[in-house]
Amino acid sequence: MHTQKRKLVLIALAACALLLASGCGKNANNNGTTNGIKAQNYADDGYLGRTNSYPKIPGHHMTSTYSNDSRMIGEAIKNVPGVAGTKVVFNGADAYVTIKLAPGLKPNEIPTVESQAASVLRFNFPRYTIHMSSMK
Repeated sequence: MHTQKRKLVLIALAACALLLASGCGKNANNNGTTNGIKAQNYADDGYLGRTNSYPKIPGHHMTSTYSNDSRMIGEAIKNVPGVAGTKVVFNGADAYVTIKLAPGLKPNEIPTVESQAASVLRFNFPRYTIHMSSMK
């Protein structure tokens, strides 16, 4: 009776080992696919590879030229109260921004407008060192 139990246990262990082995391993004939389905790989961009499908999604490099950056800087501060226009000059990583002040702005309000515009630009364009000046 004791040998019969041992045989049953060995048969059960062999069956378990065969079941486990049948699900493991890679079939060398299907070139890296599982059950005929090729695994998908996505770029590590946070968008599951969609940045190539949607090129207007802002990525690591949001713009590629100084003219685009100049336009975006102007749009970023156009809603700051007291700003009527902008002129931007680049020198490498330095952006020299001159803001045209709105007519009727009091002299004591000018530093506040410059400070607000500079804060907006420093937050939105960390790749540049912002130098702010103003003109009437």
